[in-house]
Amino acid sequence: MTAECNLSLARAVENLLEQQLTAWPLAAQNYEALRNVRVKEVPVGETTIKVQFNPSRIVSTGAKVDAKSIAERRCFLCEENRPAEQRGVDFGEYVVLVNPFPIFPRHLTIPSRHHEPQILGKRVADMAQLAKELPDYTIFYNGARCGASAPDHVHFQAGNSDFLPLQSMLEGTSIARGGN
Repeated sequence: MTAECNLSLARAVENLLEQQLTAWPLAAQNYEALRNVRVKEVPVGETTIKVQFNPSRIVSTGAKVDAKSIAERRCFLCEENRPAEQRGVDFGEYVVLVNPFPIFPRHLTIPSRHHEPQILGKRVADMAQLAKELPDYTIFYNGARCGASAPDHVHFQAGNSDFLPLQSMLEGTSIARGGN
């Protein structure tokens, strides 16, 4: 992909975020609620863990993800079940959406257009391409057994890069430079 292509997706995502926070009351309310989130840094050995108290996330973090509950609900990542106000930006087999229950000042959810289980497998290259296309975001995968509120629909998440402590810890390491 070219730098121009990178900038066009990045611009489209920033425009999407601005549009959604203007036109979608639920998203606007929850992004505004981020101002009241309490953050505490806890030293653990030689590192620090950042803990966030964010009551607006209870919908997502408290989601029932047992097999029976998943079978009885409509998948909120499938296009036909998303809120009428929710818009997205195309990214090949995926669509970039504003996450209406944010933990980041700019929080995205990037679901596949196809309803498939939340398994990373062959999608690592897609995740890497997305990271190239959105250089101001940290792209991550929340596995089906690691708290994903949609373990039945493959998706990535992204948040503004200057937010996660892990990223600043890795700066200057071979991992941050793309090494082993």
